[in-house]
Amino acid sequence: MKLKWYGHSCFGLTLDDGAVIVTDPFDDSVGYPLCGARADVALSSHGHFDHNYFDALRGEPRIIDRAGRYELPGATITGVPTWHDDARGAKRGANLIFRIDAGGLSVAHLGDLGHLPETEEQKAALTGLDLMMIPIGGYYTIDTPAAVRIVGTFRPRAVVGMHFANRYCHFPISDEKEFLRLTGGRTLPNEIDLTRDGPEGAFVMEI
Repeated sequence: MKLKWYGHSCFGLTLDDGAVIVTDPFDDSVGYPLCGARADVALSSHGHFDHNYFDALRGEPRIIDRAGRYELPGATITGVPTWHDDARGAKRGANLIFRIDAGGLSVAHLGDLGHLPETEEQKAALTGLDLMMIPIGGYYTIDTPAAVRIVGTFRPRAVVGMHFANRYCHFPISDEKEFLRLTGGRTLPNEIDLTRDGPEGAFVMEI
């Protein structure tokens, strides 16, 4: 499996059979270059402009933006309901965690998670992961300390921070520095291989 970061919460996962799953594509107001990836499946954690701009993608992807279990050739995708805030959606509405099991690997994309996992379904989605993609910027989502707490609880083999401020994105959210400091993490290129041998530990990706 290959992982590519396009910015913000948008990743491309290329499966062993060549199928491509893209998460949370954003529009051009976010600041990053648009994700122009060819996609077979597009996941959207919630219906905000920085997570559901499917027009940027090439191809005719199957859009998954609701909770449930989805069986695909070579992969299972499970969407689990959560909240976008710490007030059970009163501030910003709902959010989905997506767990993807494919090629003997398990990864989860937490979208704009705004609270610590509460339900058994949420906790199960985050258990036994090879990779967790977690927001770290705060304000709209959990902040870095909460992200680190979740990582410490569920202990994914690897975790990549997302949804943070940098030279492209100037939302009122924090950058990646505290996340790297608290986790002892490192910076990797924006495209890597995911295998049973690595990577391990915490990291962010750069464009």
